[in-house]
Amino acid sequence: MNVAEKINHKKVVHWYRKDQRTDDHEIISRLQVTKSLTCFFIEDPKSNMEHPLGFPLIHKHRKTFLQESLDALQKTLKKQNIQLHIFKTIDELMASDLLQADILTYQKLCGTEELTIEKKVQSLFKDSISFQDFTLVNPADLPFSVAQMPPMFTAFRKKIENHAVYQAPISIPELPESTISSAMQGGEKAALKRIATYFYKQQGLSRYKETRNGMIGQDYSSRLSPWLANGNISARMVYHFIRDYEMTVTSNESTYWLFFELLWRDFFQLQLQRHGAAFFKKGGIQNRPLTLQNHEKKFWKWAHGQTGDDLVDANMEELKTTGWMSNRGRQNVASYLVHDLHVNWQWGAAWMEHLLIDYDPASNWGNWMYIAGVGHDPRPFRKFNTVGQAERYDPNGEYRRLWLK
Repeated sequence: MNVAEKINHKKVVHWYRKDQRTDDHEIISRLQVTKSLTCFFIEDPKSNMEHPLGFPLIHKHRKTFLQESLDALQKTLKKQNIQLHIFKTIDELMASDLLQADILTYQKLCGTEELTIEKKVQSLFKDSISFQDFTLVNPADLPFSVAQMPPMFTAFRKKIENHAVYQAPISIPELPESTISSAMQGGEKAALKRIATYFYKQQGLSRYKETRNGMIGQDYSSRLSPWLANGNISARMVYHFIRDYEMTVTSNESTYWLFFELLWRDFFQLQLQRHGAAFFKKGGIQNRPLTLQNHEKKFWKWAHGQTGDDLVDANMEELKTTGWMSNRGRQNVASYLVHDLHVNWQWGAAWMEHLLIDYDPASNWGNWMYIAGVGHDPRPFRKFNTVGQAERYDPNGEYRRLWLK
């Protein structure tokens, strides 16, 4: 039985998670077949918790982007006479009349914390149905089981490309005429504006591979990750617009490379589903013993951009100020903490989780394991020469002057 048949003439309650949009949505697109639809969102329990080192697990940068996303969603749903309840805790959900619904619908996520709360919420309803739309490739369509997926990205990518079964959007929204370049604001409309700007107005996608290692400005990369992390836009929708761009503007190595990055994102999501809690352990999925130390003084110098390494310090200052850092910056600061300061990589991953507006557990912790040499890489570690990296990617020192002034 498909989704439409199962929710037909039912009182449906939809649990919004990382699918914060109305277009290309499994349930909203089938609103007409339901008897009624009400939606809810539960705040992350980490919102008011602290790391053992004393910093909040979720910084105001992340909270602000999420709140913008939820405000925009609530406003759009209201226009369709759909109510979105925002619950601070699962207890508030339990005290509501939403539990009288015929069926719960929700997006399936693979993180350990996400699976824990899923079990609790699911148990409160008579019936439920989940869907897998956070990745480009539906796990059910993989040419292998999740348990047997290749441990290295290249082998995974080749198998996926040879199989070539990607999820298609349920509906295609019209891109807005007004566009934006730099506003990192939560919400579906802002995500679509970013696509309209970066892809079609600036045609930045044509140059993506050449510019993606930049650090200054707003348009060296697509910057779609914050909206993807909250589900303001889906990976399958981004893929749709990549293909449209290739057919209507140009198809080249750069257009392929953004698709390539979507596959990296899928790779980490599926590896988290496969390995679970090992993603967050010091020895990673390899269970490799590490000599990294819990050295607080070194960690705080790194976190506050006071290491004395200009490239590292500039990137950490940008992160602290904006909640954003380039991919090139993320690799360098992670390498420096692990391989130069010899500090526990888990602390670095937690600091990034605290600040990044595009935080996603699979991508964040998967990349940190990769740098620390306990993840999906046959090499023992990936050390970056930050002096050489600065000379290559910031040869005139413009980025470092910008953030260290």
